[in-house]
Amino acid sequence: MPSSDEEFKPEKKKAKVNSKADSDEYDEEEEAEVNRNDDGEAYFELGKSKRVTVRQWKKAVLVDVREFYEKDGKTLPGKKGISLTLEQYKALKKHILDGSLDKQVKELEK
Repeated sequence: MPSSDEEFKPEKKKAKVNSKADSDEYDEEEEAEVNRNDDGEAYFELGKSKRVTVRQWKKAVLVDVREFYEKDGKTLPGKKGISLTLEQYKALKKHILDGSLDKQVKELEK
């Protein structure tokens, strides 16, 4: 008989991402893996020790960008990070999608 941990193992789902690192255009054909933490919250890896997690806290949806560390074989959230409300996330998303954020990044890359 499976343990309670084995009973709750949400299957990994896919989210759409761009497969071309140099491309500025969103490719709707490719999908990235949606991971789930021990609480069942969806998260996406941003690098070796950073991830973005979508969670609910006191009935509010939050998009949490945070550093993580390992301790005793467990991955735990660090203090460095930011939780965006849905309104703040939508404002950030708007600046990404309209290209204004990328324009400013490219100016500084020169």
